[in-house]
Amino acid sequence: MVKKTFQDIVPPNKRSIRHIPIPGGRRSPVIDREEKTPPSASRRVRRKRLVNLSRWVVIVASLAFLMLAVAGVPMLFSSATIIVTPKQTTAVLDAVLQASLEGSAGLRYTIAAATSTATEIIPTNREAEIQKKASGQIVIYNNYSSESQRLIKGTRFEAADGRIYKINESVVVPGQRVEAGKKVPGSLSVSVYADVSGPEYNLELSDLKGDFSIPGFKGTPRYEAFYARQKTDIAGGFSGKARVVDDKSLEVAENKLKAALSEQLWESLRLSIPADFVVFRTLYTVQFSASSADNPNGDGVLVSVTATARTAVFNSRDLSSVVAERTLKDFDTKDSVLIGNMEDVSILPSGQENNDNLFEAKNIVMNVKGNVRFVWQFDERSLKNALSGRKKDDIYSIMGNYPSVVKAEVIIKPPWLSKYPSSIDKIHVVQKLDQ
Repeated sequence: MVKKTFQDIVPPNKRSIRHIPIPGGRRSPVIDREEKTPPSASRRVRRKRLVNLSRWVVIVASLAFLMLAVAGVPMLFSSATIIVTPKQTTAVLDAVLQASLEGSAGLRYTIAAATSTATEIIPTNREAEIQKKASGQIVIYNNYSSESQRLIKGTRFEAADGRIYKINESVVVPGQRVEAGKKVPGSLSVSVYADVSGPEYNLELSDLKGDFSIPGFKGTPRYEAFYARQKTDIAGGFSGKARVVDDKSLEVAENKLKAALSEQLWESLRLSIPADFVVFRTLYTVQFSASSADNPNGDGVLVSVTATARTAVFNSRDLSSVVAERTLKDFDTKDSVLIGNMEDVSILPSGQENNDNLFEAKNIVMNVKGNVRFVWQFDERSLKNALSGRKKDDIYSIMGNYPSVVKAEVIIKPPWLSKYPSSIDKIHVVQKLDQ
């Protein structure tokens, strides 16, 4: 048997199947792949071109945005501060001023009032028979003549229902005055006490019908022209057995409550006054009513004090202008000034021993003293509007319209900007005052 080798089955001329011609002249698929670009490759090319184009668009847009940001951000965060030194002068003040509630006597004032009640329990179990007269405050009116009228201690006042109350000290009721061409009755607040002890003489303010009359004037022209009106509740009347404390302990407790209420009400009034107004402690009055009774919630005596506080309120500019007119020789009443150190101004009511009836006459004569600094004022908002959007150097011409300003310094941020911000909220005005 003849052994065959691999070469025995190879066709002549050592041809392989790869060299066999394809009928019909068709090209090998392998050669086709080398000469033509398939559709998938074309898509990849187009996609690559689009990506490159998108990158350029992003780059150009970013550069444009950066240029706008560089130009716009400084304007967005720009600001201007104007440091203004206003006209100022100092003077020694020593004058007598008159103020009235309606403004008829030059300087006008208003009255701010507040009321509060405080209590304290004094421990005790001691009981005794108690007789207490009700008490409260009334306002007496003199509509008879311009002459003041003295009412002696024990003068009686009769309520519309016939109950009698008396004053425990003599008083002088001011006469009529003329305000705005009309006669206004003089008035005075006083404390009154029930004619007899007992709760039946307690009289709440809301219960009184009509005015009090003065029986002693009956049958005379004064009877119709003098009258009184209730100012506070008339309370504290009692008759019977109740817990008691010694007078000294009662006095100490009442004084403690009065002092606390006086300070509390002053702070309350002072903090409630608007920024353009001013009050003075020397033109502040407090009236008290006190009572004591068994503590309804346990042992001891419940001491109660009610305080009604009032103070005169002045417009700061009005007061400053009146003081400047009286103090400065060449002051122009058209100018607007403020006293820059109002806390150094001393105001005392003139010709009054105490402040209890300070506001009854509706006119206050005051001694005003102090070393004061007057500061001329200008319209800050108007200045901001005038500078808004203007060139930096325009301030020299603009400040000519503000004669009350002596000097103005400008700080603009960023410093390379040549204009003031268009928004007045970005323009800040700071006053520089003399030390």
